[in-house]
Amino acid sequence: MFSTQGVEESAVNRLVSQLKQHLRCAMRDHRALVAACLLSLAAPGCKGRSIKYDNPVFEPAPPRRSLINKAADEEERRLLGVGMETDDQGTAAGDADPANPFRSTGMQRLSSGPLTGNSVVALVNGHPVFLDDVLAGVRQMVENNPQLTDQQRQMILMTQLKNRLPKYVEDELIVQQVKIKVPKERQDLIRESLEPKFQETVEVIRKKENKATVQELDEFLSGQGTSVEELRQSFYRIQMVEGYLSSLIKVPEKVDREELLRYYEDHLRDYSSEEKVRVAKIVVRPGKGGIAQAQQQADDIIARIGQGQQFQELAAELSDPVNRDKRGDMGWISRGALAPELEDIVFGLAVGDVSAPRVLADRVEIYSITDRHEPSTIPFQQVQTEIEETILNQKREDARREVRDQIRNRGSVQTVLE
Repeated sequence: MFSTQGVEESAVNRLVSQLKQHLRCAMRDHRALVAACLLSLAAPGCKGRSIKYDNPVFEPAPPRRSLINKAADEEERRLLGVGMETDDQGTAAGDADPANPFRSTGMQRLSSGPLTGNSVVALVNGHPVFLDDVLAGVRQMVENNPQLTDQQRQMILMTQLKNRLPKYVEDELIVQQVKIKVPKERQDLIRESLEPKFQETVEVIRKKENKATVQELDEFLSGQGTSVEELRQSFYRIQMVEGYLSSLIKVPEKVDREELLRYYEDHLRDYSSEEKVRVAKIVVRPGKGGIAQAQQQADDIIARIGQGQQFQELAAELSDPVNRDKRGDMGWISRGALAPELEDIVFGLAVGDVSAPRVLADRVEIYSITDRHEPSTIPFQQVQTEIEETILNQKREDARREVRDQIRNRGSVQTVLE
């Protein structure tokens, strides 16, 4: 059975993933910028009064002088009719709900043949998505690999498509909303505002790949199935998607104290440390004299420690080979990790103390505590700000997911996936 793992984990594929990760990191800090641009029509140098936008998707449309394109209604009406059947009165299904401009059809399957760059792999509200929209770099790498058969190429492409197409389609639904709701000139202004950050990201990539110029970087990327321009378009696309989502979500700026305290109490273990001791051990194995001789040797070791010799030094000299190599160190031990009898011994010692010999059938053990952490809990006041940011981040992600779900459920999607 042919495995795609080698292709998946190739150095080239990892490089492309790393480059796109740079873009994701750069995008993460700029959602608010795009959201602000999407919500405000005012721009430097523009004449006339500025207009504040309402939520462009889930609230009633403002007057025509607004975020809505002049052609938005016509476009939505066109999309409304895509793939839709009519009732006996000739009315398209879904017309009764003006707030739902797209028919929700789920991920209906398109018929498919061999995958090529021009293959239509999805229809999103009637708009075709081609294989190269989703997998251009991967397709080039796969097709340029002479060791693969046609069947293997198709298998790899379909595997990659299953991984990437659902997210691409979900984003495409949002991109279409942006194109309908946001005037072209505003989209251009947003692109201009994002270009400096993209250039900073390209510089990071250029230096990381040790290329003298951006042109050299572009030539290098072309051999990997991508390009600076492709990264730019990916950057803009995701920024538009994430910025648009950010313009729609509504999350409070503060979290009330009761919710903060409830989170703190529910996650108290995250802010608490257990009692732990760092344990050292010397193990004396019986020789010809049997266990009695081993016990006498253990007593002698304890006496030498009492005279000032270091426990670790004696462990390195006299313990059995396993403990000798580590100078007796067993590492940090928490309660519950040892047998109850042994736990009572080690947790009953103070730092620097040495236990009495513990005589077993085949050995004698001596323990010492080299360090100790007492149980503690970080006070609520010290983590209150951290907790609030954690809760707000979760609320933002939940709100973004909800908006994505609403937009997806309003769309008509067909794909080649089973």
